[in-house]
Amino acid sequence: MPKDALYEESAQPVNAKKQAKWYMVFHVLFILFAVATLIHLFLCVLVLPNGLKGIKGLALVIGLLIWLAPLVALAFSCFMFFRLRRRFNVSFDYLFVQDELRITKVFNGRKRKHIVTLDADHILQLGYCEGETFERTLAGMKGAKPKLLTPNREPAEEKEFIYILYSSSVGKTLYVLECRKELLEHLVFAAGRNKFVRE
Repeated sequence: MPKDALYEESAQPVNAKKQAKWYMVFHVLFILFAVATLIHLFLCVLVLPNGLKGIKGLALVIGLLIWLAPLVALAFSCFMFFRLRRRFNVSFDYLFVQDELRITKVFNGRKRKHIVTLDADHILQLGYCEGETFERTLAGMKGAKPKLLTPNREPAEEKEFIYILYSSSVGKTLYVLECRKELLEHLVFAAGRNKFVRE
């Protein structure tokens, strides 16, 4: 394979339609609660200054709680729905170019977030996750969990879970990807065949 080889593929959720529906549910809830939060905030600004005039002590505290507690609850719910929707309909793009693997997380097919760039020179080991070597490598990570760069618990058709043991300035990291054989071949060629463990 040439040094300037280019290869790209994506790890999509196997239940993409269901994931898209759940994303839409939480997205709609996020919008509704965001609107409710803004309306309640507007009412607080409009009513509170005059409504609590002349009220002091415990009555003032109770009055503020009556108005502000729902505002906090609405804002918190809005934030939670925003966070929850990002857990659904997530995919990963793998781009291999010039001996680098660039991994991007994609939310709902639109928003993209660069996760990591893996340089082939810093790959210590790679292989299939179903092999015994993966378990031994995981045990040697001293309790550190692997970084899962796939949305699925089981690989999609014609794909495999592979692992990459990577060395960087902050230490060793174990990554798990879901890809076709072609991407693994590019990685093996770039990192060196001695880094690939079949078992």
